[in-house]
Amino acid sequence: MDNEILQSIVEMTRQRDLDSLEYSLAATLAELVPAQRISINKFLKDDDHDQLEEVVHLSIDMDAKNEPSYKWNHEPKIIMADEYITQCIEGLKPVSYKNKGFICLLMPILSNSKVIGVLSIESKQKLCEFEILIDGFTRIYGNYLFILNESERDKLTGLFNRRTFDNKLKRLLKMQRKKQEEYTVSEKIDEKRKLENSSCAWLVMLDIDHFKAVNDTFGHLYGDEVILLISQRMKECFRNSDLLFRFGGEEFVVVLEPVPAEQAYTILNNFRKTISNHSFPQVGTVTISIGYAMIKERDYPPTILDLADKALYYAKEHGRNCVYNYESLVADGDIHDQQKSGAIDLF
Repeated sequence: MDNEILQSIVEMTRQRDLDSLEYSLAATLAELVPAQRISINKFLKDDDHDQLEEVVHLSIDMDAKNEPSYKWNHEPKIIMADEYITQCIEGLKPVSYKNKGFICLLMPILSNSKVIGVLSIESKQKLCEFEILIDGFTRIYGNYLFILNESERDKLTGLFNRRTFDNKLKRLLKMQRKKQEEYTVSEKIDEKRKLENSSCAWLVMLDIDHFKAVNDTFGHLYGDEVILLISQRMKECFRNSDLLFRFGGEEFVVVLEPVPAEQAYTILNNFRKTISNHSFPQVGTVTISIGYAMIKERDYPPTILDLADKALYYAKEHGRNCVYNYESLVADGDIHDQQKSGAIDLF
């Protein structure tokens, strides 16, 4: 058992991104603890402990050969804090209770001495003898989470940095492909249309207009403040499930999770208006230009970036403080579709 625990720790700390670490924690506990369900739930906002997002959910069943069968649920789920979650968070200690024939154990998750969520384990038997083990792995997870978070985030804004972009986009594309396959085999025609004709993910590039003039006129300190304030507005305006990146300098990237084309434009144009209507200290009015492109299921990340960048360049050349979609520009004949996505499966 001790050797198994040691190997599990080695495997967890081998992970190099946050998503993999979360899955590794759930999978590790599933092997060491008699559990039927394991979930990791994080606060949607640092200052609001009423709502949590279930970022990982693993169900464990026994098959016909009495071997464990694992099923992951990749769909994000919002959870309202109940009395047990509140007790776990406020008391910073494990909470155990019965729920529909299961024993449920809640364990607070701390990172950098701050509670960030709750680990939930459901079992058909009491978990008292496993509490120290579960607490130990939860602490290792929290400590390593802080280290990885520091390496994945931009120091000034707290957004994801350029280095993490490829991994995050690859994961999103995998999830999109899985959904596409599920709709394709579905017998319900409505489900087939839901993803193919209505919603898709979007890659967005946005750039601060005339940012060099801001630095030259007011100094880099005020330039950094503009970048920081825009990043804060991004966190407020976009959904928690959207991916926000600072690519460097005055350039940002957003990956919008699946929405219809009309809604994508509305979201981005509303954000553009939010920035142009904001009064920045000392600087005054600042505007942004936005270009975005559809993320197709077999696109290669540099290809998608290039298409969004073409739309951004068009926005810069046609007045700035505007939003353009690559596919619409091609359809209208405003730009030529010079780069096609290949059919090779790179993921």
